[in-house]
Amino acid sequence: MTGERDAPEMSPAENSKSGKNALNWRPAISSALAAGLLAAIGASIPIVPLAMLCMFASGGLAVTLYRRRAAFRRVTPWMGAKLGLLAGGWGFGLLALLSAFRLFVASERAALRSAFLTKLQDATSTAADPDVRQAMEGFRSYIGSDHGLIIVVFIFLAVAAIFFLLFAALGGVLGATLFGRESGEKES
Repeated sequence: MTGERDAPEMSPAENSKSGKNALNWRPAISSALAAGLLAAIGASIPIVPLAMLCMFASGGLAVTLYRRRAAFRRVTPWMGAKLGLLAGGWGFGLLALLSAFRLFVASERAALRSAFLTKLQDATSTAADPDVRQAMEGFRSYIGSDHGLIIVVFIFLAVAAIFFLLFAALGGVLGATLFGRESGEKES
């Protein structure tokens, strides 16, 4: 068993090759935070495809920023997934803070409730089945209360967390695959 004292000193470039999937956490966290900010801003825009694209792009952006901040690093797809998960987590956290703030402001809560009720009214009017209409009317009355609105927002946030983490991790894997190699490095 060889102790750490017996191991030769390695340069950062050699160290990056020995620990294939090891992240340098200081640049990883700052890169993921910057990329997560993009995801949170993009997801706050009420255009679903754009929000999903921003979530996906945040993972690739985290990889690119990480490579610049930890200049000697080769980013493997597994490292890209970790960076993407970190960026997705930051993005979701920032969006959740924004959503929580919106729930505490009475005028924002009223606007959110009104938007939900309008969408449900449209869906109720197009439903052909009377049982479905009755269930939607019950859901409308549930959202009419503060408690019901908060529960529905938490459910949406839980679903958003899954999407943030999944899309950002996939973006990180793709970013690492496309941009994670050093300039002169060839694929094996």
